[in-house]
Amino acid sequence: MNAPASSFDQHWKTWRLGLLVAAGAAMVWLLCFRYPAIWVTLGIGEANRPFLDLYNQLAAYDAIRLGADPLQPNALDPYNRPFGFSAWWFEPVALGLGRKDVLWLGASLLVTSLLAAVAMTRPANRAQALILGLLLVSPATLLAVNRANQDWVVFLVVSLGLVCFRTASGVARALGVVFLAAAAVLKYFPLVTAVVLFDFRTRRALLASLGLYFLVLLLAWPGLEPALRLAGKYGPAPEWLYAFGAPVLARDFLFHGAIYWLVPTAALAAWAAWRAFRSSAAGRTGLPVSHDTREREFICGAVMLIGVFFLGVSYIYKLVFALWLLPWLWAQLAGGPEKRAARFLLGLLLGLAWGEGVAAVGLNLLANRLSPSAALAILKAVLLVSQLATWVLIGCLLRFACAYLLRCYRALVGPAPAAA
Repeated sequence: MNAPASSFDQHWKTWRLGLLVAAGAAMVWLLCFRYPAIWVTLGIGEANRPFLDLYNQLAAYDAIRLGADPLQPNALDPYNRPFGFSAWWFEPVALGLGRKDVLWLGASLLVTSLLAAVAMTRPANRAQALILGLLLVSPATLLAVNRANQDWVVFLVVSLGLVCFRTASGVARALGVVFLAAAAVLKYFPLVTAVVLFDFRTRRALLASLGLYFLVLLLAWPGLEPALRLAGKYGPAPEWLYAFGAPVLARDFLFHGAIYWLVPTAALAAWAAWRAFRSSAAGRTGLPVSHDTREREFICGAVMLIGVFFLGVSYIYKLVFALWLLPWLWAQLAGGPEKRAARFLLGLLLGLAWGEGVAAVGLNLLANRLSPSAALAILKAVLLVSQLATWVLIGCLLRFACAYLLRCYRALVGPAPAAA
């Protein structure tokens, strides 16, 4: 009779910690909206325009009702931005949603995302709760909060898919494949989540899941193709602070040409593959554990960050996908074989999430005491450290992704186990 009570107490303790983190993060988020000067001090900007990215989406809905093309520059948006994603985003037009709904929709999106972040990570002790809380209130996350960016929707959809993979049910896992494919339709770069399908341990199951995944993409293609053609033309182009992507380092330091980031990319990929083969040959990594939730979700977060990084220039709020990394990293810290790597990754992740925001606060507070040339020199130094640290983070994640794929490949092509 004591065991169920003990199990209940443990689950309640875990959820209580998570809900306390969510409550604390929500208070910080609300404080930022209550005192918009915080956004300005952090270098996030647009203090008088909350939920700017959601507003762009709702402006596209209003444009559709007026007979305009939402994929073209939109006069209803403060910056004439088009909404350059698939037609699936336009389905809510029939519900009558528009710019008038931006505040309650933005608040609902953020509350739902916050609860999903807690549900996916479920910190089990105070140290884990502190790490989760630091990520949720970091300047990188606050940038996504301020803009109510559509990456929150992608986070929710992919999280639903990962939850479906937590069960051995074939029907639930098929639904998980659909969720992952739907995320790829919504915002393109989640196409890399196809890597997670290697969790299916037989060739037949893998082929079936891949077939279902790409069937969803095929069915969505008529509404996807027009936006894809415009994606490069109207892609984000952040400058200086909070930029994220492989081309940023060369651009910020006036090196022109893709070769300045393609060569480091090739070198990083070669290093990651070499380290993965070395680890495998040394026997430090075994075959994937069936239904290993934490590893699967870690790999999903890793490939999402890798994919976005090499796709082009975006914003550092992409680190919201790093939330999926946490449970596996915590498990390694508790005594796993990658304890040192996990400690390093967590420190690097927190440093990246906070570094540029802290620098922005310092520069704003010292603005009257620094000459323009000194402020520019400090900013360039911060950006150099930040960009190099980002490359290190992506290299480490790429090494784990290569090792995971290698182990999955060997599990699929290896000899069948002898009958008992």
